[in-house]
Amino acid sequence: MIQSPEAARSIGVVVSCRVQPGKADAFEDGVRELIRVAASQPGRIAAEVLRGTAGASGQEYHVVYRFADAAALQAWEASAERRALLARIAPLFQQTGRRGLTGMEAWFDLPSGRPPPARWRMALLTWLGIWPLVSLSLWLVVPRLMSVPFLLRTAINSALLVAAMTYIAMPWLARLAAPLLQPPAAASLGSTDSLRTAPSSEDQCP
Repeated sequence: MIQSPEAARSIGVVVSCRVQPGKADAFEDGVRELIRVAASQPGRIAAEVLRGTAGASGQEYHVVYRFADAAALQAWEASAERRALLARIAPLFQQTGRRGLTGMEAWFDLPSGRPPPARWRMALLTWLGIWPLVSLSLWLVVPRLMSVPFLLRTAINSALLVAAMTYIAMPWLARLAAPLLQPPAAASLGSTDSLRTAPSSEDQCP
């Protein structure tokens, strides 16, 4: 699938943490506040926290952010607000992993060690997003582009469809269908949307 320039630039981060036994409630409160503050940052698209497996060494969490581009993500990671909130919860956790995602993969990709959704479910969700968008495009957009050369017409139409899928349809559908997509062991703490990661030298979660 051809991606629009905006979709290609979007970036996400998945940070995995292990929270000390008995500290989960305090960690979750701190992360909710972190996500609330992140929501006001320029370029922020989405954020979500997934609760993973629990064991004797603590509770696993996966924090997912998605920003419009690398510059917006770096600005958030360097912000004084984030550093102050991280300082409050830093004694509660240990970072166990960090990875970056790009484009459409950020809506479906899961942290390592977690089983992905069934392919038919991902295909069904993608079809539910594409079908109405293609219908609207054929009805409203394509007739107005008939005077445009064929290749340019298809390029414009596909770019609009990909942008609408990436920024409108898939974020909404992914939140709506989260119980269907996520394995039972992965409970969400409440998403204020979702994220994607770029390489970073920081050894901090989230």
